[in-house]
Amino acid sequence: MQVKVSLFRKYLLDPLVSSSSPPWYDARGIGIGLFIGFGVPVGLQIVLLGGLRAIFPFNTVMAFAFTWVNNPLSVIPMYYGYYYIGSLLLNKPPLLSAADFREMMMPVMNAEFFWESISRFAVFGMDFVMRWTVAALIIGLCMGGLGYWVGYYIQKEHCRRNAKKLGLTYEKLLVKLNGEISGRSQEHPRS
Repeated sequence: MQVKVSLFRKYLLDPLVSSSSPPWYDARGIGIGLFIGFGVPVGLQIVLLGGLRAIFPFNTVMAFAFTWVNNPLSVIPMYYGYYYIGSLLLNKPPLLSAADFREMMMPVMNAEFFWESISRFAVFGMDFVMRWTVAALIIGLCMGGLGYWVGYYIQKEHCRRNAKKLGLTYEKLLVKLNGEISGRSQEHPRS
């Protein structure tokens, strides 16, 4: 249990607490990470994260850390939940039990390559993929939005405390932090 707590602190809490970025930057990373973690199939997550990073700025470390809500331990229960919720949302009875679903997902989970797992997932058929996708996108959007809002609030308070320690107004600190973000993106447009 101690290992899980120290990993949580190292990869989620410490970057939030020690961040010297404007609140929107960190919150955007959290929101995107949660949206991708909850709403995008494993394997496509890093590709999408990289693509979004090329389009607009956000805290990539935060985003990557928060994508791990979907991990090898959570994928089967999470994906079954999506299938089940998607079935209800589409007003179709769920045809698979949790045990049947777990058995059906084994070839996907045991695939050696990303494209192999995607093709095995697609074999389940359009009806299954639609049920899964509807729930995944709704849950991903809700969790991403909630993550952004909570992250923004936490980081805004963090910046207010830092501004006070530095003898600055919150607004002046934000101008400084926003300038640092835009300076980084001008030096390294794709980083």
